[in-house]
Amino acid sequence: MSIFSGAASLRLPKKTATARWWPQDCVLCLAPACDAVCAPCEAALPWLGHACAVCALPLAADGTCGACAVHPPAFDASLACFEYRFPVDRLVQRFKFAGDLATGRWLAACMSRRMRGAQADLVVVPPLARPRLRQRGFNQALELARPVARSLGIGCAASALVRVRETQPQPGLHRDERARNLRAAFRCDARVQGLHVAVVDDVVTTGATGQEIARVLKQAGATRVSLWALARTPAPG
Repeated sequence: MSIFSGAASLRLPKKTATARWWPQDCVLCLAPACDAVCAPCEAALPWLGHACAVCALPLAADGTCGACAVHPPAFDASLACFEYRFPVDRLVQRFKFAGDLATGRWLAACMSRRMRGAQADLVVVPPLARPRLRQRGFNQALELARPVARSLGIGCAASALVRVRETQPQPGLHRDERARNLRAAFRCDARVQGLHVAVVDDVVTTGATGQEIARVLKQAGATRVSLWALARTPAPG
């Protein structure tokens, strides 16, 4: 039986000022923990192993996936911390949609460890659409990017990318629809000439966001663009 079976805490938490933990409860199994997730649950998470060096798609062995070999994307490389499946998907949802910033800080710490030794000159994030930013109150990618950049000793340009038009939410759109939805949606307002820029995001699904941002960054003079993600979705099926 999975270590995560029956974890009531995987439901999105209700915001309350009366909840108390000692030292605190693991959000996955409810056992006492020193952080958002206890050590046994952390070890059992779907950490990303072998993956495509270009898009981070989970593979049976390290290398380049068929899609990237045939149609290389605008970005040059990708790194991800987890596969986006249970229970990582629930952790991300707690962070993004329930404002659980403690879980977000724990996820950022995991990502920082995964990116240890990674090279880049500057970290940027996809700008959140204004309605979603007003509703959520924070950009989840920026909450991840700042600790990662700080751990690597490189700058994080929070406003380097600007959304120049509103787009539909990406979830629910097919691959081609995602690409069309984001076309000409971003502008780069930072000086990136000759730089290796890392784009930090929470989840990479089809890579459409990274593709469009990498295109914009290279038009602005960036020589290399990497995607650094908290989680990467596996191939369908």
